[in-house]
Amino acid sequence: MSTSSYDRVSLDSSLPTEDSTSSSPPFPQVSHFNKSEKYTIVFEDELLHIDSSNWRTSTLLKVQIFSAYCVFILFGLAEQTIGSIIPILQKDYSINDLQVSLIFISSITGYFTMALINDYTHKALGIKGVVVLGSTSMTLGYLIISTRPPFFIFALCYVMSGIGFGSLDAGLNGWMGNLIDSNQLLGILHGCYGIGCMISPPLITYLLEKHTNPWKWNHYYIVLSVVGCCCVVSLILTFKNETPKKYKFMGQLKNEAHKKKSKAPINDEEIELDSLTKTQDVDISDEELTASDSEQEDNTASLLVALKSPLVWAFATILFIYVGGEVAFGAWLMTFLIRIKKFPYKLSSWMATSFWMGLTVGRIALGFVTAYYFKTELMANFVYIILSTLGYFVFWLFAATNWVVLLFLVVFLTGMAVGPIFPTTIITAITILPSKYHASGIGFVCAFGGGGAAGVPFLIGLVAQSSEVGLRIFPLIVFVIFLILVAMWAVIVRRFTKTYDRNAI
Repeated sequence: MSTSSYDRVSLDSSLPTEDSTSSSPPFPQVSHFNKSEKYTIVFEDELLHIDSSNWRTSTLLKVQIFSAYCVFILFGLAEQTIGSIIPILQKDYSINDLQVSLIFISSITGYFTMALINDYTHKALGIKGVVVLGSTSMTLGYLIISTRPPFFIFALCYVMSGIGFGSLDAGLNGWMGNLIDSNQLLGILHGCYGIGCMISPPLITYLLEKHTNPWKWNHYYIVLSVVGCCCVVSLILTFKNETPKKYKFMGQLKNEAHKKKSKAPINDEEIELDSLTKTQDVDISDEELTASDSEQEDNTASLLVALKSPLVWAFATILFIYVGGEVAFGAWLMTFLIRIKKFPYKLSSWMATSFWMGLTVGRIALGFVTAYYFKTELMANFVYIILSTLGYFVFWLFAATNWVVLLFLVVFLTGMAVGPIFPTTIITAITILPSKYHASGIGFVCAFGGGGAAGVPFLIGLVAQSSEVGLRIFPLIVFVIFLILVAMWAVIVRRFTKTYDRNAI
């Protein structure tokens, strides 16, 4: 079939009509389409445009992916801003480390709010509504901060930022994780986050320390607001077809594909493993494919059902720990270097940039390494996590020295190893989790995991506020966090190596 235009799928007489007791979508008629083909279909009185999931054959998909990349650059620009201006905020607002940590608590509040209602927002708003809601919330928050409000309002604006992060993180990761070449695409997506993080420290340093007309810290938030406005417009235009009914249709279509695949015979070991992690699959005939809407909807688990799955919580916890350790290191690194190492502000900002530069290179380059040189994402991620842990350990060992060049190299290589862990974990979760959890479960995993970006830095702030020794051991804390991550991923590898199918997506 041609992929340059949409093919129209019509309902035939074998399927229920509007006068029937059922109004199920015509899954048997679209089952012959592959992921590279486009078609339109009427579902619940709405004409849906189903685009190709292969970026090579779809101009619209390329533009959507580009928009998503721009959003993640904004993520990085915004998230590393706090880490870059902590010393300035403390002076301007007369606040201590504990009060700075309240900013991270505000952000995690927004993240967790979206984690709890992610399933509802996707069903009610569709992918388009979720991403527009998220980008608008972020932009409004940064616009208010640009006026230099009282610190209480500043912190509340980071609740809005957290809502934006949680919405966009869950929506775009889940959406892109189902595309062809998802390893590479997600690697570049999260590499764009690293690009934003890499740009922020030197850009802020330059703008705030200019010899003529230096900026005030809050003026930088005008830049974030302008970029945010561009992202809002871009997402409205490019995701216009991602409606609530299309979201429902695609979820049910995926469930039907999963049912057909589940009819294949499996061995006893797989049955035993499946009983620990999945609900029982039932063979369904073609007649049963035309069951009632309520039965169809039961195949797409609600958030409450997804939260009963230990696997959903396992992946959410893994991402919470990972994101928390990664962001805590990047956010507090400058403060550590300035206060403990007595490095100049500019040198500290460049060392922080080297971490995010390594992370960016790792996410983009190692995504291709994962796809072409590892048999499974399971083992690739295990290698990356171990290398990251070793990197944090080496940094802790040499943090007491003044070997600046060595520290730069260690920080860069550590960032490079840390980089691909998030996208590779998302791919693994989508592959392992039952398809009925792909909507609510993956969304919760992303939103809850993203909350680590606020939770762990807050804990670091508590430790730093306790005494100077607390901030001095901050590299050791991050190292211990990643040791926990090694242990948790080892359990995942042990349980799923034999049954992992990287072609299941």
